Amino acid sequence: MSHFDWGSGAVVKPEDSKKKKNVQIIPAQTDLKRRAVNFIKGFDINLSPKQLEELEQVVQRSSDTFVREIGKDLMDCRKTVITALGDKSKRPAAVVAASDLAYSVKALGGTFQYPLMTQIAKSMETFVADRTTANEKQLLVIQLHIDSLYVILAGRVTGFGTTVEQATVAALTKLTERYEAPRE
Repeated sequence: MSHFDWGSGAVVKPEDSKKKKNVQIIPAQTDLKRRAVNFIKGFDINLSPKQLEELEQVVQRSSDTFVREIGKDLMDCRKTVITALGDKSKRPAAVVAASDLAYSVKALGGTFQYPLMTQIAKSMETFVADRTTANEKQLLVIQLHIDSLYVILAGRVTGFGTTVEQATVAALTKLTERYEAPRE
């Protein structure tokens, strides 16, 4: 059975599967190395100041797009939850919307320097997991998660925030534990 040696970049095949430790090292092909680094379209390992500036602009545009899109998703989900508070038939859709939102924010928050959003989204995702509907108090817990996410996004609170933000995460976690049951 062969394996990949990350240090040498080669596939290592044992010559004899018995007690001998002889192996054959097969170096990676030049073409494979070229495609991995992408010499034609990619960036060199040692970036020039111009290339660094280009990358920073791409990251900034991506971050701005994230903020706009997640902001819209938060607003839409909040409206869905508020509607569901007054109309029991809309509650399953609100749970699905909250689950989708939680997954998106959890997956992307840390990527764009919002790990606090990731923590809150994880709390909300756990709360709505395997749930098909929610009662009024559970919808209010979901709404508090959404509102917290919105405040962090609107305030552009990057990193893990201060003790106030961490206390908010702890309070949301306690709320989810308190109102977790019943799951339908």
